[in-house]
Amino acid sequence: MQFFTDTNIPIAYTVIHDKWHENAIKFFKKHEKDNIFWSNLVKKEYDEKLGDIIDEVTNFLETSEDLLNINNKDFINYYDFEKYLLKRTGECNLDRTKKQKILEHFWEKYGFSEGISGIISSKFSVFINYFELIYYTRESRLENILILHDCGLNNYLKYLDYAKKLYKWGVHKPDCKIVIDAHDCGKNHDDLIFISADKKMIEKILNHNTNFLSITEFRSCN
Repeated sequence: MQFFTDTNIPIAYTVIHDKWHENAIKFFKKHEKDNIFWSNLVKKEYDEKLGDIIDEVTNFLETSEDLLNINNKDFINYYDFEKYLLKRTGECNLDRTKKQKILEHFWEKYGFSEGISGIISSKFSVFINYFELIYYTRESRLENILILHDCGLNNYLKYLDYAKKLYKWGVHKPDCKIVIDAHDCGKNHDDLIFISADKKMIEKILNHNTNFLSITEFRSCN
């Protein structure tokens, strides 16, 4: 099989608090012998989004570390620990569910049953370096997993009629360009399937009679 991936799939693989993270790991493992493509535009969007995500996560982790260092507080269990940090990191630009997943990962990694403030603080400092390393390691792995379909950043101009149709159907312009990249890739690779976790975008396309691209929601690939 051959696939062309939307940006949300490599992001999900890289970011462990992404809701599609486990699915992305399973997908890449299941299809490790298949060709999986991305384009210059997808890679550029991935780099930009990942940079923003790392900034948000780093801010949350460093703020949490400061709180743990300043306030010499013991925690009777994980929920006491989580409640304490979530209540005091409201200004960090990361949604609550993602914060919870990061904190759960920390607690489970070091096998805490209760949290002694001195131990928690020292382990959290180590965890920050470990957590950021995960992102950069997965980012590096993607270079070996994904095949670049080198069609440039303005490939959609070659298929402007398709792009206009997609835009008319309600597909946002950045997504239109990525779909067109997948179409271009499919012209060179038979039976290519474009995959995306963006259910709404897929529905907008599949609601119309189009045969220029085989497209599947990421959920159904696992």
